[in-house]
Amino acid sequence: MKQIIIALVAFAPAMVSCGSSASSSTSDADTITAAQTMRARLDSIAAAGKVMFGHDDDPVYGHSWVGDRGRSDVLEVAGDYPAIMNWDLGGIEKGDAANLDSVSFERMREEVIAQDARGGMNAFSWHSVNPVDGRDSWACEDTTIVSRIIADPQVAAAFDQQVRRVAAFFKSLTRPDGTRIGVVFRPWHEHTGAWFWWGSRQCSVDDYRKLWAKTRRIMDEEGVDNILWAYSPDRVVSDEEYMERYPGNEFVDIMGADVYAYGAEKGIESYRNAVDATLGAATRMAAENGKIAAFSETGLEGVTVPTWWIDVLLPVIEKWRPVYVITWRNAHDKPGHFFGPYPGHDSADNFKAFYADSTTLFAKDVARFK
Repeated sequence: MKQIIIALVAFAPAMVSCGSSASSSTSDADTITAAQTMRARLDSIAAAGKVMFGHDDDPVYGHSWVGDRGRSDVLEVAGDYPAIMNWDLGGIEKGDAANLDSVSFERMREEVIAQDARGGMNAFSWHSVNPVDGRDSWACEDTTIVSRIIADPQVAAAFDQQVRRVAAFFKSLTRPDGTRIGVVFRPWHEHTGAWFWWGSRQCSVDDYRKLWAKTRRIMDEEGVDNILWAYSPDRVVSDEEYMERYPGNEFVDIMGADVYAYGAEKGIESYRNAVDATLGAATRMAAENGKIAAFSETGLEGVTVPTWWIDVLLPVIEKWRPVYVITWRNAHDKPGHFFGPYPGHDSADNFKAFYADSTTLFAKDVARFK
């Protein structure tokens, strides 16, 4: 077990900052929500200068397996689970039993509860179908979807139902004693790109902000009090671009950055520059606005650089100190589509060194931050 020094962080600031819209602010100073408790833990980790390692869909499938209980590629390489796991809700808005990657929502709920029980944390993205014609997130040629969610009563009603299904799932994330589990929710991500129906070419700045506000209002109406809201642009070149579509401090708790590496060795310098610009902006804007910075999605598909973990990823998280870094999934049905380690891969030993570094936190480590 790595030596960990836990910083003491005042709890009171977190009470007013997390998810702090007027409609959801607590009127009872003695009532602490699951979101507020999670915010305090994240503040403590950030103050200690530590970085949680995360992985998408980690315990439900891996590079060469699917569905097994008690398995994890990260666990089998490093001897511990990730400190934070990401899950995707795409499909729940349709009432489906499983998400877009065939992970059942019941299994997802079970694994969220298990991750919480071991002291780890959970985050959620949402690749939602659109409420106009039901096509997936990547069907982005229609540039009227967001504006119709805002202005068309029929589309707005369909969207309302979608969000309420998400809200019901979040409220179902409870411990055996009935208390809710705090999680991160990262909707409408990578909006600076143009590959989703909510992207920069698909909607105006004003309508994007209204989409956030509408999503938040519905969640508040449903009594969801266990989520921290994460804003996560894809690559940007300036702080101004990072903040262009920012919905407002009342709607955001975490300022994230989604930056992937491409091109193996030859793409490393470009990746570092993009991280410096985008995660750098997230870090600066988080400090300026009283938020938490996170490296919300990253990775190199196929981990084609064997020293990726120590030579590339570790230096950038040491530089910017996001509270967590999440790598994308290890697909079981696409041999080259993986972003984490797995036993026998060329980067596995390098990942073990990454695990042992004093900067990184895994599940056993983060359990100490209460």
